[in-house]
Amino acid sequence: MGRNLFSAIACVPLLLGVLIGTASAVERVEEDTAPGKIAVVERTGATVPLEAVFRDENGDPVTLGSLLARPTILLPIYFTCPNSCSTNLANLAVALDRMKLRPGIDYRAIALSFDERETPAVARSAKANYLRLLGDDFPADQWFFLTGDRPSIEAVLDAVGFSFKALPDGTFIHPSMLVVLAESGMIIKYVYGTFIPGDVELAVAEAAQGRPATSIKRFLDYCFNYLPTRSAAVFTNVKLIVLLLFGAGLAVFFVLFLKNRKSGEPRDHAP
Repeated sequence: MGRNLFSAIACVPLLLGVLIGTASAVERVEEDTAPGKIAVVERTGATVPLEAVFRDENGDPVTLGSLLARPTILLPIYFTCPNSCSTNLANLAVALDRMKLRPGIDYRAIALSFDERETPAVARSAKANYLRLLGDDFPADQWFFLTGDRPSIEAVLDAVGFSFKALPDGTFIHPSMLVVLAESGMIIKYVYGTFIPGDVELAVAEAAQGRPATSIKRFLDYCFNYLPTRSAAVFTNVKLIVLLLFGAGLAVFFVLFLKNRKSGEPRDHAP
């Protein structure tokens, strides 16, 4: 009985972990899907609008097509993001620094803001920050930080199947990914996760061949701001689960305890 009791009690933390993890996963799925199908629809083989006009970090107008002189990494973010955009930019900087391919010769990179309110000055400040993560020999003019108006932003992001949604606090919910384009503007490959240098380098090499490739979906994360009311609701749900499991554990303990007492009581024998 002792082993049975110990096993029953030992299962309670395991069940607790499973249920809390399940609750968290459900909350995360609801968060991802509630804003209205915020996702990435891969459109490899399609072409981005080369005529779309943006401004670089210096404020100069540029067309997207004018930047695609070689395979190009396109990272949709916004520069004032308080969450994963900064991580994505840092991860890309690390990947660029570790790749064997040569910037300016084998590839270029673009960080494209989808927040129409951001200005070239904001982009310039962001670029200065992330260039510090690269070696001194990295050519700064081969990583463009672009801002633009809504029609240009939507034209490019619709072409690559990237959707986002503005939140009431001025932030955005959006997927975390990058896409690699060929010189022609053809969408070659999507890269997810933490932008592992090998994954990015392989996508750039495939873009040089102009051949669309299957993406490795390591993990599609989402960036969204902290919502106090929702976090409070999640915390309340977890507390309820803990209390219910604690009560269930006590019930199992007493049932087995009473069962053990009855089995251990001496039986009356007839004279």
